[in-house]
Amino acid sequence: MTITATAATAPHATWTTVADADRRRIITWQRWMLVLAILCEIFLAADWYAFAAVLPFISQTLNLDPAQAGLAQGIFALTYGIGMVVWSPVSRTMSARRMLLIGLAGTGIGMVLQVFVQGYVELVLLRLVIGFFDAGIFIGNMKLIFGWFPQSRRGAVVGMILAAYSLAITLDFALGIPLTLATSWRVFFAVLAVGTLIVAALDALVVRNGPEEIGVAGFRWDSTPPPAALPLGEIFRSKWIAVGGLGIAACTFAIAGTATWVVPAYIAVQHMPPDAGAIIGTVMGLSQVVFLVIGGYMADRLGKLFMIKLSALLALGTAILFLWSVVTPMAFSTLVLCAALSGTAVLGGGAIFALMSEKYSDVLAPAAIGYAEVFGILSSFVSPWLMGAVISASGGAFKEAFVVFAVIEAAFLVLLMVLARESRGAPAVVRLAE
Repeated sequence: MTITATAATAPHATWTTVADADRRRIITWQRWMLVLAILCEIFLAADWYAFAAVLPFISQTLNLDPAQAGLAQGIFALTYGIGMVVWSPVSRTMSARRMLLIGLAGTGIGMVLQVFVQGYVELVLLRLVIGFFDAGIFIGNMKLIFGWFPQSRRGAVVGMILAAYSLAITLDFALGIPLTLATSWRVFFAVLAVGTLIVAALDALVVRNGPEEIGVAGFRWDSTPPPAALPLGEIFRSKWIAVGGLGIAACTFAIAGTATWVVPAYIAVQHMPPDAGAIIGTVMGLSQVVFLVIGGYMADRLGKLFMIKLSALLALGTAILFLWSVVTPMAFSTLVLCAALSGTAVLGGGAIFALMSEKYSDVLAPAAIGYAEVFGILSSFVSPWLMGAVISASGGAFKEAFVVFAVIEAAFLVLLMVLARESRGAPAVVRLAE
């Protein structure tokens, strides 16, 4: 439903009315803010998936079985989800800069402490702490992007931000495994901790929340007056929260499942050398980067709902592809090809978040995204844990775990095909009366 704002429009500037000099300044700052948003996203994801990249080494040091390892990877999502619920309402009043600063500082300190863990319980507790602060980074990043880019460019820009997330997973495998082999996984975690704190310092010095903060008074991307009353309940009166949540869940279930268990599966089933895991992990991550960027641009041109449904279909295809790869003997080049195609599962990632900013007003959109992310967070928790539990229950077999992966992706696809339909005559944006 749409409830239109009724307040009088205050004097403001838009892209078509500002002076050329102001436009050039805005474009320059857009580029810098995008770079910083990408750095924030890289360390958010790197801190999350560092454990998955070096899982065999940590398991050996701390004597973890597959179920414990899967839970340690997935448990991060529990407080990430709680964080989303906490940070989402805060995003209405707290600036993007402050949210990013608190999130990065908290995560960086947690990563420092994680370097020194000596047991499973300590590891789990610290991953829970880090997860909470990572949620603040994510919502702060979305708020920063919505402040600096118009609706017509958000599919592409959010696609790039999410591609940075996947690039971080790529770097975890590409750099983390060799660094761990050369030194230890503790050194790898220390490098990530220092990097996260450096980005926090950059945020404190450089981030601006929007064009108004660089001197373009009263700037807005469109002429619609912002609503003053913002009850969060309006988010849940629209089906788009479920569409966004299920779309995110389909992507994150695929990302978490493949990042955690494809490399161990190939080592066990295809007798791949452990050091070749860096190649597979790197290719999977780069594939996600490429397809997220492509998908973001496609979303701005082909429609966001189409891209979300296509992405869910491709996520199912990815699950089937990896199932095939763990039951059929394959050459290493074929395994690399499977990894290269895996990124199709997240083709619609940029479309999902851009859809949320399209269906909700800019003031509500970061909160709506935060609540929708809870779906994805739950799937990020369930995916590695459930697959690990199935592997343990089957005596170390991987086939059954990837069958579960495929069945769940099929369920996501069916639900999205039912829900992600635009009703004729339906209002475009959920706005609130003042």
